[in-house]
Amino acid sequence: SRVNIAIMNLEKIQSFIDEKTIKSSDIINIDLLKKLKLINKNSVKLKILGTGEIKDKINIEANLASKSAVEKLEKIGGSIQLKK
Repeated sequence: SRVNIAIMNLEKIQSFIDEKTIKSSDIINIDLLKKLKLINKNSVKLKILGTGEIKDKINIEANLASKSAVEKLEKIGGSIQLKK
């Protein structure tokens, strides 16, 4: 059976911050995104893609991330922690 992976790209996260759905001080992880109903509650893993711009320094916990997402976050002083 396929593992449910929620995909979230940087510009989407930025728009949630702009809309004040997410605070830039929040640790952005699968639990937070589920609680806010931004991803499917059955998701077991979170993947971050580097599409678009991110302006706010944010801290993300995810299972997977594209190289561009990691580079963009580090460039602005944000962080991403990957857990298996």
